Amino acid sequence: MKTLSIEAISVEKPFTASLIRTGKFPLNGDAAAEALAAINEQLSPFKGTNRSVFLQHQYLPNGKETFNEHLQQWRPESGLGVWPDREAPRLWKTADFFRMARGESMPLMYRVFRLGGDAASSAQAVELLAGSGMVMVIAHTATAEVILKQYKDTYLPGITQPNLRMFPFYVPLLDVKSVKDRKAQELQKWLGGARFYLRESPQDNGILVISAG
Repeated sequence: MKTLSIEAISVEKPFTASLIRTGKFPLNGDAAAEALAAINEQLSPFKGTNRSVFLQHQYLPNGKETFNEHLQQWRPESGLGVWPDREAPRLWKTADFFRMARGESMPLMYRVFRLGGDAASSAQAVELLAGSGMVMVIAHTATAEVILKQYKDTYLPGITQPNLRMFPFYVPLLDVKSVKDRKAQELQKWLGGARFYLRESPQDNGILVISAG
C-alpha cells in the first residue's frame, strides 16, 4: 500500500490546513483503504473530543447501497451544507437553467446527512464509506448540539429563501480554494468551536484537513 502525499495549505496560525492527495473519487480497493488509513491517522490526535460525522448527499451514488443497508444504525438527519466563501444558498433562477444547458453542473442545494447513531456507528460509517467522496468529520470539545447551534447562528442569517431556512442544521463546506491564505478570524467564524475539520473533497481530488491548533 503506498503512502499518500500531503500538501500543506497556507492559512493563518493557529490554524493549520493540508490536502491529502487521493486521486479522483470514488476510490476502490487499496485506494479506499489508503483513504481510511489517512483519515484515522489525522483523527488520532483528537481521541478525547466529540466527533460529528456527516455524509455529503451529492456523492451518495458512490455509496448508496451501503448507506441504505445501515439506515437503522446510522439514523441520518438531513441538513444543508453552506459554502461560506460563496454566494449564500438559493434555489435555481432562470439564468441557472441556461448555464446547466451549456453543461455546467449546479446542484439545487448541498444537502448533508448528519449521523445520529452512537460513536461506534459513526466510526463504522467512516470505515465503510471512506473513499466515496461523501465523508466529513468534525471534532469538537462541546456537544454536537452546541456546535450545530453555532453553525446555525453563523449561516442562517445569510439565507433569505424560506424553503432553505427550515433545515434542522447547517454545516460548512470547505475546499482548498475556500481556505487558502485565509485569516484565522475568518476560519474561526466558519468553524465555530471545532478543533478539527475533515472533508473528502472531490473538487480537490483529496481529503481536506483543518486543525485549530
